[in-house]
Amino acid sequence: MVLLKNGHVVDPTNNINKKIDILIDSGKIVKLEENIDPPPKTQVIDASEKIICPSFTDIHVHFRDPGQTYKEDIYTGSKAAVAGGYTTVVCMPNTLPALDEPSLIRYIIEKGEEVGLCRVLPSAAVTKGRKGKELTEMSLLKDAGAVYFTDDGSPVMDAHIMRKAMEYAGSIGSFVADHCEDLNLSKDGVAHEGEIAAALGLPPLPPEAEDTMVARDCILSMHTGMPVHICHLSTKVGVEIITWAKAMGAKVTAEVTPHHIYLTDEEWLDFDCKAKVSPPLREHEDIEALRWALASGIIDIVATDHAPHAHQEKMQEHHHCPPGMIGLQFALPIVLELVRKDYFDMNRLVEVMSVNPAKKIGLKPPQIKEGELAELTVFDPSESWEVNEEVIQSKSKNTPLMGRKLIGKVKYTFFNGKIVYRD
Repeated sequence: MVLLKNGHVVDPTNNINKKIDILIDSGKIVKLEENIDPPPKTQVIDASEKIICPSFTDIHVHFRDPGQTYKEDIYTGSKAAVAGGYTTVVCMPNTLPALDEPSLIRYIIEKGEEVGLCRVLPSAAVTKGRKGKELTEMSLLKDAGAVYFTDDGSPVMDAHIMRKAMEYAGSIGSFVADHCEDLNLSKDGVAHEGEIAAALGLPPLPPEAEDTMVARDCILSMHTGMPVHICHLSTKVGVEIITWAKAMGAKVTAEVTPHHIYLTDEEWLDFDCKAKVSPPLREHEDIEALRWALASGIIDIVATDHAPHAHQEKMQEHHHCPPGMIGLQFALPIVLELVRKDYFDMNRLVEVMSVNPAKKIGLKPPQIKEGELAELTVFDPSESWEVNEEVIQSKSKNTPLMGRKLIGKVKYTFFNGKIVYRD
């Protein structure tokens, strides 16, 4: 048995936001009361000054298996996930080969179960080989365990194929998530088109490359009645488009990454390619729009887009360097900063990191309720810690946050009733 004492429990699903003890026996929550006396042979964890909430779900990660496990693998990715408070993650299909066959979908699920630290689920490619030409066998992929469909890393450029994909996925109870980028506009851009890129001579990547595709997908959703999910929204205009689309009744949801609500294109000032992501880091006004959209419900989900790369890859010149940065261990402190700055409260943090992402992929969100399996995150909202290679659990270390101080630290993560991470 495990007794979590003196912690402040936040669970919006069950309308809990107060100091309460949690007794766990055989993996299940058996008692929720104030001042529980520990039964004999109980492990007591003092959670004073800590927050206890349902564990987090990330619907957008890259674990690089199969094909690029020198960057990350399902074991190291799972270690990073639980260190960040996550017990469910969804892997993207831009692997080698792409996740476009049922056998590959089953492989990811089985490998995740073998590791056993968290729930590792696959998304499947929209098009065969992620080439944007021919739809995959979505029904077979869903039956194998794919939770949704995306060519992430690449957009579905052909509007006709995108429409057919949305209709097909929607008809089998799933959805398409799109990496919104018009490649005709983005071309070889590496940094947000603005003063920083101009001053440094970096190839510019205009925001309209994203905005036009967001608008297209929203219109397709509105006309077909089918759901679409916008990956890693990064622009103020994109926020306005999704606001309009939702008001028009389109079944549109959107996610934002921690780095797009925290870092700006100023990270490029020292020419560090760790700042290269897709979509690119934007300007302060974009960040502000994204923060308020997350607070208001226009943006539904925080997803990390955890994208590991090897050191030598990120040391290349900007036009050769692959885009992406790791993020699983940094999401909580970054979103907590918005709580401290009064953009929203702790309930909203749990909604966008736990409840909404779980619901989006058809899972019952973890709950702090008697009779439920313990899937919990215990964190200290005021603990300061330094990002360094020793604390990063990912195989890769590609983050511009290296050496910086963050506030908010995961102390324990419970998955399937067991402690899978302790700080």
